[in-house]
Amino acid sequence: MKSILDSKKGVQLSQAFGAVLTLVLVSVLVIIAIFLFVTLSSSFDVGSPQANASDEMVTEFANYTSLVGLVGTIIFLGLVIGVLVASFAFSGRRV
Repeated sequence: MKSILDSKKGVQLSQAFGAVLTLVLVSVLVIIAIFLFVTLSSSFDVGSPQANASDEMVTEFANYTSLVGLVGTIIFLGLVIGVLVASFAFSGRRV
């Protein structure tokens, strides 16, 4: 007999590891990119087009860090809501 939990759809708690790992990887890569562009920017003359381009890249990557936090919050809330809905939907049923 097929269990109700085998056929359920939605976010499962076991899927959280991949989402969190991806979020951490993207965060680390953004931090490394900011560090590299800050180091590169300091090697150019102040006011040169190269230094300005590096400074703009640092600004763009700094904007991504707020998006990573927003995506992390959305993933966390999605997991919490998925677990709560699953616990309420399947709490009264017996197989």
